[in-house]
Amino acid sequence: MSKYLSTMSGLGLISTYVSDSEDDEVNDNSNKSNEVPTRLPLPGSIATWKGIPHHEEVEEEPSEHGGRVRSFKHERGNWATLIYLDYEPSEAMLLWMLSLLEEMPVKCNIFSEQFHISVTRTLVLKFHWIESFVEEIKKLCQQTDQFSLDLLNIRAYCNEEGTRTFLGIECTELKNTLTNFVKDLNNILAEYDLPPFYEEISYHISFLWCLGDETSSLNDLTASLTTKLNQFLVEHTEDRYLHISKVHLKIGNKLYAFKLK
Repeated sequence: MSKYLSTMSGLGLISTYVSDSEDDEVNDNSNKSNEVPTRLPLPGSIATWKGIPHHEEVEEEPSEHGGRVRSFKHERGNWATLIYLDYEPSEAMLLWMLSLLEEMPVKCNIFSEQFHISVTRTLVLKFHWIESFVEEIKKLCQQTDQFSLDLLNIRAYCNEEGTRTFLGIECTELKNTLTNFVKDLNNILAEYDLPPFYEEISYHISFLWCLGDETSSLNDLTASLTTKLNQFLVEHTEDRYLHISKVHLKIGNKLYAFKLK
């Protein structure tokens, strides 16, 4: 199991942010040596960004990404965007997640990206929308109270394209803060003609994934896995609740963390 932990330590389980102001944080993960193309004028608030070239059209090679397929191709001026809640599992929780790999009826992988709870779909944001969109999300976060989530059960999820299936820990909120936040967030998305969050919302932390639509196979295990999760949480009560004090926004290679009030 130590082999898995050493592997996971390099997979960005803990993001380091550089302070942008007293209230918000921002991090640029791209190569600092590249300069922003000068052929388009930049809004003042993002004129200092470096290392974020416009997306060129790129031929995807699924074999280089574990067979994963993008939901939309790279296009110049389009930026993949996601708003989410960060989750950093304890060492005990991570060990528990890894232990389930041996029980899967199909070949699964541990989630190699930052563990998180999505509150939007993956969006396609136009370049000229970035400045105002960031300000809208920042303002909404400043008006939203911090809140807590309760880890509930295990569910299987499949993406809209049917190319990947996930096992996730479903979460429930103790108040309606997150519900109201997502409702207000959907109103902002509508202003940019972007799709709202899913109608049947299930907040969850994806932790295992496999290729294709394997929901039927994994659904046969969710009841027993939920029992094991609850047994684990009885022994590790500190892992049952998740306090949310920030909302994260990713636009291309740019990461923001906005504090809730």
